[in-house]
Amino acid sequence: MKLFRNALPLLFCAAAWSSPLAAPAPAPNAAVLRDIAAAEDSRDWASGKLASALSHADPAVRARAVLAVGRLQDTLSIPALLPLLADKVASVRSEAAFALGQIGHKSARAALEKALDDPDAGVKDNAAEALGKLGDKAATAKLLPLLRTGTSTRKQRVCESLWRLADTSATGALIASCNEKDPAVRWRVVYALEKLVIPARVVPVVTPLLRDPDPLVRAHAARTLGREKSPLATTALMAALDDGDVPVVVNAVRALQSIGDASVPGLAARLTRLLAHRDPYVRVTAATALADSFVWVSSGTDSLALRSALVHGFDDADFATRGACGRALIVRLHRSGLELARGLFADTSAYTRNAVMDALRTLRARDLDETPPRAANALSGAFHTDGHRLVRMTAAEVTGVLLGATHHKSLRPMLEVLRKGVGDSDVLISAACSGALADAGDTASVPLLAAAYATRGHDADADARIGIRDALRTLAGRAYADSVEKAHPAPEPPATHDDEFFQPSAYSRAVLHTSAGDIEWRFYVDLAPQTVKNFVALAKKHYFDGLRVHRVVPDFVIQDGDPTGTGSGGPGYTIRCEYNQLRYEAGMVGMALSGKDTGGSQWFVTLSPQPHLNGRYTIFAEVTRGLDVAKKVTQGAVVNRVEVFP
Repeated sequence: MKLFRNALPLLFCAAAWSSPLAAPAPAPNAAVLRDIAAAEDSRDWASGKLASALSHADPAVRARAVLAVGRLQDTLSIPALLPLLADKVASVRSEAAFALGQIGHKSARAALEKALDDPDAGVKDNAAEALGKLGDKAATAKLLPLLRTGTSTRKQRVCESLWRLADTSATGALIASCNEKDPAVRWRVVYALEKLVIPARVVPVVTPLLRDPDPLVRAHAARTLGREKSPLATTALMAALDDGDVPVVVNAVRALQSIGDASVPGLAARLTRLLAHRDPYVRVTAATALADSFVWVSSGTDSLALRSALVHGFDDADFATRGACGRALIVRLHRSGLELARGLFADTSAYTRNAVMDALRTLRARDLDETPPRAANALSGAFHTDGHRLVRMTAAEVTGVLLGATHHKSLRPMLEVLRKGVGDSDVLISAACSGALADAGDTASVPLLAAAYATRGHDADADARIGIRDALRTLAGRAYADSVEKAHPAPEPPATHDDEFFQPSAYSRAVLHTSAGDIEWRFYVDLAPQTVKNFVALAKKHYFDGLRVHRVVPDFVIQDGDPTGTGSGGPGYTIRCEYNQLRYEAGMVGMALSGKDTGGSQWFVTLSPQPHLNGRYTIFAEVTRGLDVAKKVTQGAVVNRVEVFP
């Protein structure tokens, strides 16, 4: 895999020695490079240190300063960046194009369009990508000729930009490029077409690509056909369910789900058979699709067979598949589905229990008219007694949704429970109860929410803090909520810039010993130094040992690093984003976020190329061994131990 790595030198280079006893000579421009790193970490444009470094005599310093400015994403820096597109050194111009794309302001369009004629290939490639990030469709006309004349890399960047721009004027040029020889270009052409919902034009040219020799092309063809939402594609997608490549099958199921064509003969039976597929990613995707109404309409008299197959799925070894089968029955059969799935509410896996708990949000008011009230009892019981924080949070959230939708009497006692929960010692439970009260429309809880944010919001992890704030916005309006947020601002990352801060990590790789096998990755010490050091420090404290992989999205990512197992937990602090020019191909390791500069401990591994993540999440490592293991990881898999090595 080719990666576009920044060619800048490390902050500190190997010292030169005049004799065995001589002191090491300081690295050239060490002081100014330290200033740049500190200003970047402080998100400091106003002091002028970064602006001054942009005009430094040393091109390595200029390029490093440009990278820092791009990470700030401050529009005030654009006038200082634009001249660097004409810098005499190509690496500086390339960084400037990337930085302007990261800032994403339309005022840079003309300069970036001019950079498409730069003599350096890297500058042209970055300019093509940056134009997409600006979101200005006026750039389409400048990008389209490159689909015919550009290098393979440039064509790839253009396709990714056209995906972002979603400009229908590009339809003809993209269709004409569907038969590109390079599969890396071909799948990106199909990827760009998914944003152009013109079934009459797109479906006929993309459908044959379901038989392309390259599996990535086939997978994206299935995905794009789903986005077109046209029944014209259903027959071909049904055939794709027999593809030997798992991502193709997963995307074909999702595409059929997106189209929702109930008239297809045998559709329900075909999806049902996938519950016995060898791969758990296919099984869970099929079970998820079986919760949709079009499947049950198409099943007709075979609905009993469908019901039986889903019940049989309760014995699946995969936690997520079991939960998806139970969820499908509750969503489609309501009260009778709840009866069929009742055993899953006591499943050994919290992820299975959570799935069926979440399904209760689809119940209707008449489904709650029971004595005893099974749904209300399930929600109350889970909130008070379940041993996993995730299930408790979901029980609170679903209660709020049902209270807001039905105002059913069986749920009213839970209103006071939710109010009390705002003061729970666990801030994630507090945030879940806050969101539930917002969904329930309980304006009486506004003082409680404001107090919760004031007393604990500044200490909370980002997800919890945002949850409480958003509940206030819903119940009291944005102005009031924002005033509370302003009075109690989110914590800033530590601003101590000691010698350790400026030193690169002494560790170059990590091995994750998981219940599915070993996964090894190498760190990008030079491109994401603080992110790498943060991961290493946590690993050395055994922070990750014993955690369960809480999120798995087939053909997308696996995600871990959350000690709470909820997807909202972290180490109690945040770190800065270190955006770089690395690209999210399969096996890249990134930091999960809830917004800019909110990373902490959660990481993810991409299971397939994900161009839309480029420049949005810090890439700090790449899987070098065990990507096949990562693609077998299922929700609830255990990271037994993480080792780091020099």
